[in-house]
Order: sequence, then C-alpha cells, then structure tokens
Amino acid sequence: METTHRCKHLVTKLWIPDHDPADGYSASTSSSSVRVHLEILWQLEHQWMNIASDGAASIISRSVVDSLALQLPLFDYQVFMSDHTSHQMLSGVLLSMGVDPNLHDRIIVKIVAYARSIQNLVSHMAAGMVFPLRAKIRLVTMHVRNERVLIDLATRESMIENEGRGNGMIPATDISIKALKTETILEGKSCTICLEELSGGSEVTVMPCSHVFHGSCIIRWLKQSHVCPICRFEMPTCSQ
Repeated sequence: METTHRCKHLVTKLWIPDHDPADGYSASTSSSSVRVHLEILWQLEHQWMNIASDGAASIISRSVVDSLALQLPLFDYQVFMSDHTSHQMLSGVLLSMGVDPNLHDRIIVKIVAYARSIQNLVSHMAAGMVFPLRAKIRLVTMHVRNERVLIDLATRESMIENEGRGNGMIPATDISIKALKTETILEGKSCTICLEELSGGSEVTVMPCSHVFHGSCIIRWLKQSHVCPICRFEMPTCSQ
C-alpha cells in the first residue's frame, strides 16, 4: 500500500563567489559604473520524505531531474535600482531558461533584494569594476509519505472487510490492550495491519495468540475491533 501527497517549494540562494579579479573579472575603463556578472542556476528536483508514526521526518531520496545554468552578459549594477528594468531583464532570462512564468515574480524579488542589500559593498568599488553574483534556484517537489495515514487507511480497509464478513465491530477493553506484552524480534517479519516490514531487532507488540504487530497499529486496531486481524482470536470486550 502506498499513498503520498505532493507539495512544491521554491528555494532561492544568492551569494558572491570567491574570485580572482584577474580571472575574467578585470576592471573596464569603458564603464563609469560597477558592472555585474550574474550566473543563474535553475534546477528541478524531487525529494521523497517519510514521516514515521511517531512524527519523525526523514528524507529517503532526492533526484535532480533538470538543471540549467546561464551566464548573463555584463550589465550595470544600477539596473537593480529600477524595479521595471530589473524585472524586464530577469523575466526574459528566466523565460529563456524554461522557468514557469508564475514563479518569475517570486524569484526576481529575491534576486533584486539581495543585490540591493550589498549596495554598501558596491559603493566602495571603483567605476568599471566587475563583481560576480550567483543565484541558485530550485523548485523542489516533495513526495511525502505519512506512516500514520497508511496505518489509518489499512485499519479502515481491514475493518470494512470484517464488516463484509459479518463480524461485529466491538472494541477490546482498555485493560486487555494495556496488558499486551512487547518483545524484540530477532528475524524480520511484516505487520499485517500496515503491511510495513518489522525489521530484526525492532520492538513489537504481541497478541495472546502470538501474532506480532507494530504497537501503534495493533492498539488502533483493538480500539475498534477486538479480534486478531490474522487468526480471529478474540480479546475481552465489555460485553463479556
């Protein structure tokens, strides 16, 4: 059983890389202002995240499905001082890179804001000097797998199946649930409620019939149905 939901995050990082002024960033006497060498890296990335039943989140894997870098021709730093001019220039660049137009404004605002934040640094540079600026923009699609949702779905489906067999949906008593024992298994098995693996060395909850499950799975189950989902062993109920 597999169920995920997806969400997208736009991650924008800007920085001034370390550079040697003699290595492609020399002064230009033909310009009366500081010039910018802007490089933009655009990435489309997928990440798969698992949220355990205890709420702990972890990244399972990630994959960059598309990546494109573009270096802009040198331009005057003053371009960043004009909202209209900077938007027009950067929007054209992002469009040529295949970036979704719906994302342009959010990206441009961050690039311009960063460029303006270093205005004090630029003001101390001599006319004609060039400084490099890099922007890394990632559109990350998160595929989130929630174990608690899986447990709820599996439990619900199993209970619907039980109803179809004519079994009464009577919960086990709280006392009998609390009395269940736990143990550490040596060999891997699977929890038949959520269908997830029970790896060797993990702690499980044991039913009186000796079948083992994730603790959270079997507790949720017994609070709604008093029978073992494997062998139909009956736990005590309030009506007994």
